[in-house]
Amino acid sequence: MVLEILARLPLKSLLSFRRVCKSWNSIISSRYFFATHLKYGPRRGYYLLYQTMLAQIHEPSCTVVCDRTYDRISKLKLPFMHARIVGSCNGLLCVESLGDRGRLSLWNPSIARFKVLPAPCLLARGYSVTYGFTYVSEENDFKIVRISYSEFSTTLPQAQVYTLSSNSWRSIDDPIPLKPDVQIYNIGCNHLPCPFIAGALHWIVRSKGSCEDYGSGNKKILSFDLRDEKFGKMALPSSYLYYHDGWEYLGLFKGKLALFSFSNSRCGIWVMTDYGMAESWTLLRTVEFEPGVIDFRGCTDGGAVVIARMRREFSSISFIETHEEAPHRERILDGGHLLIFAAPFVESLALLDASHDKVNVDHQSLRHQMTKEAVIPNQ
Repeated sequence: MVLEILARLPLKSLLSFRRVCKSWNSIISSRYFFATHLKYGPRRGYYLLYQTMLAQIHEPSCTVVCDRTYDRISKLKLPFMHARIVGSCNGLLCVESLGDRGRLSLWNPSIARFKVLPAPCLLARGYSVTYGFTYVSEENDFKIVRISYSEFSTTLPQAQVYTLSSNSWRSIDDPIPLKPDVQIYNIGCNHLPCPFIAGALHWIVRSKGSCEDYGSGNKKILSFDLRDEKFGKMALPSSYLYYHDGWEYLGLFKGKLALFSFSNSRCGIWVMTDYGMAESWTLLRTVEFEPGVIDFRGCTDGGAVVIARMRREFSSISFIETHEEAPHRERILDGGHLLIFAAPFVESLALLDASHDKVNVDHQSLRHQMTKEAVIPNQ
């Protein structure tokens, strides 16, 4: 009965109740309770915006906004220097150091804890790297997939997977299903969260082809199923309108795998209505933008498109609703900082489990939490 009651309480209350008695502290700090609270606890939706000044990459900031009204809720300070966020899932942020050979850390700003991860088992200089970060509910575990590839050779990419419960990296033996003579010039996009659906992570692979193959033919979706650790591939929409000066992004749109074709101040939203079936790609709508758009920066859980704009020397962020009831509603946040990464965010107890090795407390954020009782206040 106690467990059922605690599992439905907000995070702020749970952090306070840990001090009631040792048994409650033990319950709330366990991995089992984390999964239970994730399933039954209140889910207030937020959206995290990671920004930096153009000339001050070493001084980034994180702003948390409500995913319904887009009002600013809180501003967070990263406990890292020279770093960038490359993933967000169930309250944990995956942060890559821009030095130290790309060392990764996991950070939970809601409880002011972070964990520096061990170095990957494969460290190849001169290789580009992309990530996928997710939570596998069947295993109650967080995992990171790291793909390294060369942009200047036909060497096939190499993949590794990190598991939080074991705090270790492993090489993936399953070969990536790409032609051995294909030269890859891009996999995925680290300023957008890698979409996770149907037990798999997904990236767009862009390879160098002939002039006749300049369009969508030299692009495909690479998937990695975390259940059997096998790679697969899927086709992009065969009829989507491709612009030579545009770009494509993968994401989730209202729980479906989606392709966002962005160019010329407009964004086409394609959704795979039947997962795994290439013929089910459907163009839902095209969102038109005013001039001055820098780039596409994601999509909220509610279906609003997030774009970055330049307004004179400053940058702004726009949330554009796409549902039929409000097809042109737009909310603009002026900031002056360049938006680097944006993703849905929730409060969670991740990393509270005392069994994890070398979990550090961000004391500055903790002092802020102790005075306000929570990093993100309740609505």
